[in-house]
Amino acid sequence: MFAMSSIRPALLGLLVLLPAPLNVSAIVYVRMKNERGPMAARAGIQCLELLSDTYFHMLDTTQIENIVIFYLQNLSSPAREILLGYLQLHHTGYDNHDSDDNDDGDNVKDDYANGGHSLFQLKLMSDTVSSGDIRRAQFKDHKQIDYYVIVIDSFDGLRRALDRISSTAAFNPRGKFVVLYNNPNDRDSDQRLANEVLMLLFIGHHSVNVLFAFAVDATSYHVYTGDPYHGATDCGRMKALKVATVVNGSFTTRALSTTMINIPKVPPELGSCTFLLCTRVAPPFIDLDCARGLELQIMDLLRESMKFKVNVSCREMDRGELQPDGSWSDLLGLMRDDECDIIAGGFNPDFDVHDEFGSTTLYLQDYHTWYVPTAGPDARWKLLLYIFEVSTWELFACVLFVSALVWRFVAHFLPESAAHRQLSICFLNTWCVFLCISANNRPECNALRMVFIGLTLYALNVTTIYTSILITMLTNPPLAYQVDTIEEIMASGIPIGGRLDSEDWFMNDFEDDRLVSERYNATSEFQPSLANLQAVLEGKRSLLMSRLYVRNTKYYGEVHGLTKDVFVTQIEMIMEKGFPLLPKFNRILSNLIDMGIMQKLWNDFLYNVTILDWIRANRALSEEDIIAASPEVVLTLDHLQSAFALYGIGICLCVIVFLLELMSKTRWVWKMRDALEKKWDALLVRLQLKELTNREMTIKPHIAALTNGSQFFRSCVQRGLYQVVVDMTGLTAPGDCTYRLGYNRKGAEEFRSWPFRNLSAPSRIKVQQQRRRYVVMMKWEKSKLDIHVMNYCLAVSTGRRQRTLCQALGNSIHRPPCDSIAVNDYLHRLAPWEERKLDAKVETTIVCTGTRTRQLIRGMKPNVTYFVDVFAIHSQHNNLSFLLGSTQVKLNRTRPTQLLEGKIVVGKLSTLGGISLFNFKVPKRSPNNFFKLHLTPCGGTVSLEVLKKKRRIMEPVRDVYYPRTITVRNVRPGERYLIRVVEADDTSRLNRIQVAVSSREDFLDLPRMPHNTTITELVPLRKCHSSTIAWFGSPDKDVTYCVYVFKLPKTQYYMNNIKIPTYCELESRDVCNHPQFHNKHCFNGNEFNPLSLDIPNLLPEHYYTVFVTAISSRGRSLPYKSVRIKTAPYCLDSNQIPTTGGVGIGKGAIKTIGFRKTGGQKRRNTAIATKNALADRGIAKRSRKQRERSNRNA
Repeated sequence: MFAMSSIRPALLGLLVLLPAPLNVSAIVYVRMKNERGPMAARAGIQCLELLSDTYFHMLDTTQIENIVIFYLQNLSSPAREILLGYLQLHHTGYDNHDSDDNDDGDNVKDDYANGGHSLFQLKLMSDTVSSGDIRRAQFKDHKQIDYYVIVIDSFDGLRRALDRISSTAAFNPRGKFVVLYNNPNDRDSDQRLANEVLMLLFIGHHSVNVLFAFAVDATSYHVYTGDPYHGATDCGRMKALKVATVVNGSFTTRALSTTMINIPKVPPELGSCTFLLCTRVAPPFIDLDCARGLELQIMDLLRESMKFKVNVSCREMDRGELQPDGSWSDLLGLMRDDECDIIAGGFNPDFDVHDEFGSTTLYLQDYHTWYVPTAGPDARWKLLLYIFEVSTWELFACVLFVSALVWRFVAHFLPESAAHRQLSICFLNTWCVFLCISANNRPECNALRMVFIGLTLYALNVTTIYTSILITMLTNPPLAYQVDTIEEIMASGIPIGGRLDSEDWFMNDFEDDRLVSERYNATSEFQPSLANLQAVLEGKRSLLMSRLYVRNTKYYGEVHGLTKDVFVTQIEMIMEKGFPLLPKFNRILSNLIDMGIMQKLWNDFLYNVTILDWIRANRALSEEDIIAASPEVVLTLDHLQSAFALYGIGICLCVIVFLLELMSKTRWVWKMRDALEKKWDALLVRLQLKELTNREMTIKPHIAALTNGSQFFRSCVQRGLYQVVVDMTGLTAPGDCTYRLGYNRKGAEEFRSWPFRNLSAPSRIKVQQQRRRYVVMMKWEKSKLDIHVMNYCLAVSTGRRQRTLCQALGNSIHRPPCDSIAVNDYLHRLAPWEERKLDAKVETTIVCTGTRTRQLIRGMKPNVTYFVDVFAIHSQHNNLSFLLGSTQVKLNRTRPTQLLEGKIVVGKLSTLGGISLFNFKVPKRSPNNFFKLHLTPCGGTVSLEVLKKKRRIMEPVRDVYYPRTITVRNVRPGERYLIRVVEADDTSRLNRIQVAVSSREDFLDLPRMPHNTTITELVPLRKCHSSTIAWFGSPDKDVTYCVYVFKLPKTQYYMNNIKIPTYCELESRDVCNHPQFHNKHCFNGNEFNPLSLDIPNLLPEHYYTVFVTAISSRGRSLPYKSVRIKTAPYCLDSNQIPTTGGVGIGKGAIKTIGFRKTGGQKRRNTAIATKNALADRGIAKRSRKQRERSNRNA
């Protein structure tokens, strides 16, 4: 029953020449299997359809997805037939009855029939399209491609296809690729070629979502995918992982293959991955030492959320620009050369950069403006004149002149002395009063006295106002004119410039911006730095800089930024378009912005640079520095220039008047003067009014004193200087009175015999060491003397005992002079604290507790003796205190536990305040420069540090909450290392940990664990009474696996009082007696990897916690990371009935080979997705057998 097809001519000729026996009636020809026939093409088309249906789906999409099928010319057979058949199938649609021919449900073509539930936009690309057509297409379609299908017969063909695909603007590195390779001449290089294809897409194009199907024969394909981020030691390295085998268009194990294909390439936590962050120094986003900054704080939030590590490198480079040859400079060039994964440093969005690179969500704003020197104070000699305006000075001169005339006029008509009748003396008196200077000639008449009083009050007000404004002008002198526009900067002619990426803002058609662009400099002298800011301060240049950068430097306030901002930019981080963490970065940043965390970081920055830094800087200044920093406090010659100028004017006027007086002594001047005086006197006599006032003024002193003396006594006074004033007014007897003043005070001997002091009794002090590290609770008894009014203070000293409260205060940080203060008032300012930390810089720390008799002290150092003294202070009598009790405290340090190879050591965290210490000495003959630690927390979360001579040799490993193997590198044989395990969560019930150590690749007597110890629940196989889990097996052969299942109460799933056994309690004999225990099963499973297990006998819509342990041949075990599973809320058919037999008995027995399939199970209509596995997408129709079976059951 064989049909003869194409046979080579040579072979046909040989067959014809052979003689045939006479009794033979027919000849049957047998040929080799055709590798290029229709069967091979049909198998390839079906493989592409199966992979695209299984892998091409996206969650939470609101747009029609698009797919690109790349057409390569000159493909060999059968690759060309596969590509053409796949294209024809997608162009002509599908037959609605194709699915009826397959009973196993693997053919899912009906999803695409007539639009179906998988609508997509089909695009075709080819290597025959010219470069001009590609450039024109860039302006038509910018929507990124979701899926790519490429059929190749050689590695060079894939390289050509990717070069054309990546040159388009719609290229999406995070899209999903399906690459099918079929070459009849190459059937054995699947592993090597899979590595090359995955590395080309991962390194060359930053793509990780790739499926590579290799034809091992005409109808069978091995499917590979990449796993770059799940490794514990090789994170970031692409590893080819075989996930499925397709034979004639069907998976050999459909459920397992579907799950393995859709496992996320990027896990939720990347604890073993380290990314390179290249930063540009741009405070405050990246500080000068690259250890602080707003963007580093944001990166810390991202790192803590996804548990990855970051190596920060500090650079002085700029962002980078596109070069004529197509390469990039500076930081973008380093990232293109794979020397950096992420770059940050106050970068603003740029269209050219976004065409080639990816970027995060915009999270901060930056304001840029031009900076010029701040205008200094104006000439100081003008201060005396700047106080009032010119019109005010003129008014003062008029008041002075009018007052002098009024003085002279009133004095002329009243019986005043001759001095008050001279005009010059009147001017002098008025001027003296005007300046609030005592005048020698005071008026005698009441009328002139009223003028004098009014003028004095007026002068007092004017002088007070002048003096107050003068003090303000001296301390805060007015500033000179401040340059505040770009036009004034351009007119001054000083050089201008800034960063290179800021020059684009001025390259436009506006005249003002064009003038700025012509004079713009981008050399190193115009980059933001402290040296260039000093040049700006000196007026040598003007820089375009960020306001935030200047605010973060010491030049803030010394250089002036223009009031109007030049431009405002958003801040982003830049990375490659295919960076795997970019979508999660954007999602986390959006959440941080919505929750106000970014605004909180901004407010903290403003608070730190405006308040805390100012306080910190002033604390570091001495008194001389403060005086030097405020030169306006001391009057200089500049301030007195106006005063000296006025004095010089007065001297000049004096000389002029002196010459005039000499001239007035001449004879002809005397004659003219006498004539004028006679006429003037005659005029005044006629108008003068004489006032007759006779007043008798008698002063009678009265002195009175007590004849028998008096005494004054005041108790409880403080030491110091007192002034005693004796008032002798009211004495009746005239004459002198003598008196004697005496005083006395109590001495030291009388104080020792004071009865209040002897009534105090010593109190016993009780010391309790707390669970937290180096925290001690002090308790003491109350004083028996005036128990209701006593306050207490605690003195903790490291040098000696404190006998008195004054001695303790003198040794404290405050050091008040006890002889000149009120102790009660001083201690009242020391507010009581529930908890107080010791100050290591002082010998004695004072803690006042009020009426409380307990105090919590933290910060004590181990192996140090502390002297504790309690003083009682009377609250109603000042300076009444006494020593109530004394004791000594010394904290002992716990010695670390010795670690031995091959032995599991249990450490307790509760004995040392949440810390457990271990030490390990690397064997001298160890050939390796590393050792491994296997850390198992018994519930809760811990952090691990490795130290050598009190110095860290590696970054701390934080938030370890499941069994984990940690490799410590760069160690030396024969040296001892300290391992510190710290409890990270105070709220957990963690009190023990298990630690194993090895200086070799594996642990002695312990099973070898895979890199990925995660247990995954296969959600597509979830049922109402069972669920299936899968995990990677141990590389060892003779390994036994034990599965423990614990039920969680349905009503208490979200409550904290559920007690589930920890990893350390699984080997206990009482684990089966636990109230939440469900079942346990152990088996030897080395035939399959990954392993799977069906867990039966479960309740519907319940949660269960599953533990898996691997046990070596010697009986030592290590646990996997636990998983929480959930059963379906309802049963889809009546055949799912839980078995009543035990584990491993009957139909419900646990199986270790593949996944159990229950007959009659219906396909689900909705997609179910959890964090442990991905569900199938789309809707699959029932097969013909399923419909027939349903009809029979009905």
